[in-house]
Amino acid sequence: MKTKKQITLYLVLTFVLSWAFMFGAVIPMTLKSAANPGDTAMKVVALALTSVVMFFPAIGVVLTRLITKDWTDLKLHPHLRGNASPYLIGWFGPLVLTILGTVLYFALFPAQFTADTFVQKPWGTLLVLVAPLLNAVNCFGEEWGWRGFLFPKMREGRSFVRTSVLVGLIWGIWHAPIIAVGHNYAKVASTDPWWMIALAIVGMCVVCMVLSILFNYIAEKADSVWPAVIAHGCVNGCAGLGILFLTSPDVANPFVGPTPVGIVGGVFFVLAALWIAVRKSRSAAPTA
Repeated sequence: MKTKKQITLYLVLTFVLSWAFMFGAVIPMTLKSAANPGDTAMKVVALALTSVVMFFPAIGVVLTRLITKDWTDLKLHPHLRGNASPYLIGWFGPLVLTILGTVLYFALFPAQFTADTFVQKPWGTLLVLVAPLLNAVNCFGEEWGWRGFLFPKMREGRSFVRTSVLVGLIWGIWHAPIIAVGHNYAKVASTDPWWMIALAIVGMCVVCMVLSILFNYIAEKADSVWPAVIAHGCVNGCAGLGILFLTSPDVANPFVGPTPVGIVGGVFFVLAALWIAVRKSRSAAPTA
């Protein structure tokens, strides 16, 4: 009963505070930026506000634990000894899956490929190797909430796959307001038909369910939130890798690729999640 109350309190606090900030600050600035594409400063502010949103799940954890006076099992110990694989998977796994998706995308759509950007700015692609560290602070804000609190609480008495999918769905819905104004799906804006906005939100929910399986797997394996923080940082840092090789950002359909939020760009993330789901389901199945 206490766990259910903590989950309910956490979700209410996190959604109310996050969505209040999204509707009050992020969305207005994002729409202003979209209406003034030449205003770089406004675009930077919009991106900065979007990054701030990532801290609200962690704020929800702190408030929930303060109210319920429960500071047990924080999932903050790194548990490095004997857990090299979760950290290595978190650091390099998303990059490998993103590269595979990018290669597949341009194999299917070769007319959209160019190496000009890479030749002019090769350092841009090298930054993805340190992306987990560069993105660690803001990614911790989300991961301590979803992987460090919500997943372990909801996992009690439930299967890994079912819990991961449910947490991923919640995570995707949490993104809904900013997805509706184009976050991750650049062609979606307030002027687009409702069904396209709905499709983008559904697409983000699917992406989050897939990533939830991947992130929960390595977090649970290490009994620590930090592998998931690293993996999330890697995803955020390398997701736009394929865009660097487009002849123009406008030629690609974000629902297809080349980023991992597209069907083609993210297909290897889906396959990895399915492999984990099957493996976890088999290990949980009773033996004769």
